[in-house]
Amino acid sequence: MNGIHKDRLNEFIGKIEQLDAQLGPLPGIATAQRRQCWAQQIVSSLRRISYTDTLLMRSVNAARRDPHSGIFDPVRGALHFQRSGQLDEAVWLTFVLTHFGKHAVDEWKLAANVYGSFGVGPVWTFAQYAAAPAGFENMLAANSGRLADASISGSFSNHRKFQSKKPQAIAKTFRTYYEWQTEFGGFRDRMIATHASVGQEPQAAFDALYKSMKGVFGFGGGRLGRFDFLTMLGKLQLAPITPGSVYLDKATGPLAGARLLFFGDRDHHITGRALEPRVDALDGVLGVGKQVIEDSLCNWQKSPDVYEYFRG
Repeated sequence: MNGIHKDRLNEFIGKIEQLDAQLGPLPGIATAQRRQCWAQQIVSSLRRISYTDTLLMRSVNAARRDPHSGIFDPVRGALHFQRSGQLDEAVWLTFVLTHFGKHAVDEWKLAANVYGSFGVGPVWTFAQYAAAPAGFENMLAANSGRLADASISGSFSNHRKFQSKKPQAIAKTFRTYYEWQTEFGGFRDRMIATHASVGQEPQAAFDALYKSMKGVFGFGGGRLGRFDFLTMLGKLQLAPITPGSVYLDKATGPLAGARLLFFGDRDHHITGRALEPRVDALDGVLGVGKQVIEDSLCNWQKSPDVYEYFRG
């Protein structure tokens, strides 16, 4: 492997070898080849987080937040909003980037098209959406044909591939998310209310926000949308939160990886809720954080014997 954290590969192989002694036999990593493969996925997951850490130390061009610009990048754009003192805009753009995701080929094309009215209308910032939610829905309806044609609109990322591009579905996601972000006023008010309810411990706050998003269409019914959104808020330092669990209930890829790890079978009958504490306990040995564990298990189970790089 090349790149950052490659020097930690042997460290993680050693820690993985300790798991059997501390947590019991793990059939999924009985071979050295599988232990190395999972260790490589852990390194890849750490790199993705390190990328965000690097962005925090760099300057950001204002064009990064403009969907009509050729250098539109909503991750950097959210940082620019935050540095401009516009927290609600930063959190809103983080929602947009999470909902559509970065496609392996199209990259941010779908997010740019919806956020930027396909280049022929307003940019649907938090303020613009608040002023004219019906206008946003009309824009979606007017572009239903473009949305249906992936060659024009772009595609969802792998994490969001089951989301619908029908105007009414996108409209419902934006509407219910906006209601969530503004329930107490702005996002800062939601954080104040969360801290008043559960305290300021980052894991407790993450959990409270995670549970509070159940009503957000396209996010609350499952767990990946909520998990990805909230972990991104934490990585971009838009909220003082961090996951204290892998949140396996209703998971797919991470749960398959956990089942493979503990039982040697991706399709084992054990539920995510029952397996979650055992997976959380892995971090006591690996010490990489819950997001890295869930991400690396998800990618490892796709190819447990031969390392492959996977994008989100």
